[in-house]
Amino acid sequence: MKKVRLLGICCNWSPFACYNAAGMARMKMPDNFKLIRVMCIGRVNQALILRAFEYGADGVILLECNDEDCRYGPGPEVGHENVKRVRKMLHLLGIGQERLVEKSFAAHEKEELVEALWDFAERIEALGPVTEQKAMAAHV
Repeated sequence: MKKVRLLGICCNWSPFACYNAAGMARMKMPDNFKLIRVMCIGRVNQALILRAFEYGADGVILLECNDEDCRYGPGPEVGHENVKRVRKMLHLLGIGQERLVEKSFAAHEKEELVEALWDFAERIEALGPVTEQKAMAAHV
């Protein structure tokens, strides 16, 4: 089976602090995981999330601050709403909604972040690449 491509879109603050601390501690992360750092998840629009799938991501995880920790106010709330809308579009496109995940972290939760990345990788690997899923759906 072809290896899946995983993308994380990460808030610059608490989640990136976790990711950076995990890297400094040399914690192992999935080899097929790439990260994009943004100032706030609330600034990531729906088109950018969809574009990740268009360019070949098999799974996208949004790594965001806890709602009460956001430095930009309603950032995570905007992120939650965007995820709901994009999941509906993914369903219409024949891409499973479960391929888009969002997780919140406090700045000290590096172990939790790494565990979430491995769990995400396992779930997406079980689904296989998007192209294979769409091909199987067409034959049903």
